[in-house]
Amino acid sequence: MTGSEPISLDAFRKRKQKEKAEKPYPGTLVWLQCPFCESIEYTEIVAPHGRTHKCGTMVKEIEVEVDLRAEYTITQFNLNQIDTLLGKNKESRLRKLISRSLDDALLALKTSEETYISRLHQAAGCQIPVYPGTIEELKDRLPIREKNKLGLYISEFRFEPEKRFEKKDDVDHQD
Repeated sequence: MTGSEPISLDAFRKRKQKEKAEKPYPGTLVWLQCPFCESIEYTEIVAPHGRTHKCGTMVKEIEVEVDLRAEYTITQFNLNQIDTLLGKNKESRLRKLISRSLDDALLALKTSEETYISRLHQAAGCQIPVYPGTIEELKDRLPIREKNKLGLYISEFRFEPEKRFEKKDDVDHQD
């Protein structure tokens, strides 16, 4: 072995751990729009032959390739932020009285975030780990579109889904 160095088992393990920590979990989520009800929903289930909405109308579908791990990491941060906001509302009696409707809204938001996590796990087919690090360290690597007034992050996938259908409709009308 001329000119080659022995492989360090420790360096090899560290490299593999780093690769695993940065490994994305690619997946597909689908936005659905019912033209009759004008409702927009998402699902983790791809239906290659289309699907019918509960009103009986064939829905428009747009498949979006996402990093499920990034979506999960953002959503976990959002859940922690919601818990923090709920905790702040319980600190004083006055705040408790004033914030009852805010608490209800936060609890509904928390339920929707938990549902989203459940669907991410179903799309991945396994448990998804969060990316290591703080949200501040990960901001540049995650598909974050904006931060709302509550301090929650909105990912590219969840940002203004109705515009995905407008773009497609505009292209259809130009033909």
